[in-house]
Amino acid sequence: MTSSLIVAFDVGGTQIKAAAIVDGAIAQATVSHYASQADLATGPMIARFTDIFADILAKVGPDAAADGLGVAFPGPFDYEEGVSYIRGLGKFDSLYGLPVGQLLGEALRSDGRTRGRLAPHFRIAFENDAALFGLGESGPGGAAEGADRAVCLTIGTGLGSCFLDRGRLVKQRDDVPPEGWLYTVPYREGIADDYISRRGVLQLAGRHGLDAKRLDVLELAGLADGGDKEAQRLFEEFGRQMADILIPSLLRFQPDRIVLGGQISKSAHLFAPAFREAAAPAGLHAEIRVSRDTLSSTLLGVYGLINTAVQ
Repeated sequence: MTSSLIVAFDVGGTQIKAAAIVDGAIAQATVSHYASQADLATGPMIARFTDIFADILAKVGPDAAADGLGVAFPGPFDYEEGVSYIRGLGKFDSLYGLPVGQLLGEALRSDGRTRGRLAPHFRIAFENDAALFGLGESGPGGAAEGADRAVCLTIGTGLGSCFLDRGRLVKQRDDVPPEGWLYTVPYREGIADDYISRRGVLQLAGRHGLDAKRLDVLELAGLADGGDKEAQRLFEEFGRQMADILIPSLLRFQPDRIVLGGQISKSAHLFAPAFREAAAPAGLHAEIRVSRDTLSSTLLGVYGLINTAVQ
């Protein structure tokens, strides 16, 4: 029996995480982390991606042919056309305005390590990492499985989001923000990304008299778990602030489930109750679940990207 093999990349400014997805399951022996080297020039950057693809294929074995490459890529990015519009962010500037998918496809088809390992129908697809996380969570065993309407949030260095209607991405509809992105929602002197993120937690830490220059989110959560009252109040305020920012957008969609992922979601027990308490009077009663493994869900979302339509 022929196996389905897809290579998945989760591309970040510091690391590229990659793995093979075989018959819809992550081949754990292939899960790998690579330095992004995001300041490389165009040619070396495409070569970097090609090297990683070749390395993952080598870990699968010598014979299997890849059906596709799915890439979680940061924005701004034209995911349909595979064109990067990242500029001035200190990462991937050399790819600005270029057809990354086309360049990478040409490189894979001309490289001796990979050209004989591509199925005739091989294709490359790109998507936002939060959208892929959501698709992964909507699959078997995921925190969004079985939900009619789910909103999936990744909270880390910034805020990622996607909206799912019965497991399908919703990007352009009256009840969702454009592309399903919440990070640009205006709030106070900035946008949601400034507040529902690592820097948002650290900003609150300073207001609560905690040393935000010395303590990061993990240490602050440790203090809260250890009984520090100010640290506990910090996370409770984070949850209320999160509700204040997101409730208008969430009420329009009326999700029955909210799934939290990303590094800060590991501290959800400290802020989710305050979020839930603040959301209930506004009429938002969605069940809140926390992802068991954000990376695995993002990688599995590649399978959903290639097999699930977008509304």
